[in-house]
Amino acid sequence: MLYLNKKIILGVLIFLTVLIFWFVLEKENQKAAVIFLDVGQGDSQLILLLGDVQILIDAGPSANISAKLSQHLPFYDKDIELAILTHPHADHLRGFISIFKDYNVKSFMFSGANYESRVYADFMLALKSEGSKVYLARSGNAVSYQEIPILKILAPLRETWAKNFKEIHESDIVSQLNLADKKFLLMGDAEEELESALVTSNAITDVDVLKVGHHGSKTSTSENLLKIAKPEEAIIQVGRNSYGHPTPLVLDRLTQFGVKVFRNDQVGDVIYK
Repeated sequence: MLYLNKKIILGVLIFLTVLIFWFVLEKENQKAAVIFLDVGQGDSQLILLLGDVQILIDAGPSANISAKLSQHLPFYDKDIELAILTHPHADHLRGFISIFKDYNVKSFMFSGANYESRVYADFMLALKSEGSKVYLARSGNAVSYQEIPILKILAPLRETWAKNFKEIHESDIVSQLNLADKKFLLMGDAEEELESALVTSNAITDVDVLKVGHHGSKTSTSENLLKIAKPEEAIIQVGRNSYGHPTPLVLDRLTQFGVKVFRNDQVGDVIYK
């Protein structure tokens, strides 16, 4: 019996040694990353920062988001430091209900605009139960990491809390992420009217990567936006759909501007490290 106990103790010590070695190696190999998650017909971007800090922008159309996150997050980390909902359509929203069950979302940012849908009502109840610190997005706000602003909020351009919108995309959160030597313009589902307002207000600058608005819909990604943003690469977050996304009009326009396009439905997750 004593011999057996020694073997068990030795096995446990070996296991703990291997686990500690793996943990240290994992920390040393950590890199910041921006991941455009393949969530089907919907949006979700995961920003990984050193020190196990994460920002999640949108959560896709289904509960599958939790399994998707587990592919990119360490098993021991169940905290998400900041989550952002760009607007309350189900293909950006529904996954958050699953995330609230599986992760501790410390802070949450959204527009707070009124929107009539059962999914949004369920989300609001789940957000209240989660106990996250809630922020309202405003143009000019910034999210900082280690005291350095990395995510600048470009829109909404006007008051959105408890406001009604004829078109909910007018309340969309648009942001620019500056990480290492890359600038990402994250358009959510912003359409041409909001694009034009952002260009007119000089909020749009030269960027490296464009997250194409509204899954490549013809109502987004205008020539005017591309002339000012000058992206070298574009990500289209799209899955099987009946809307015709992405439209040939937008694909041709991106080609004319010499933009290299990556689509989730063709290549899966798109990862910048």
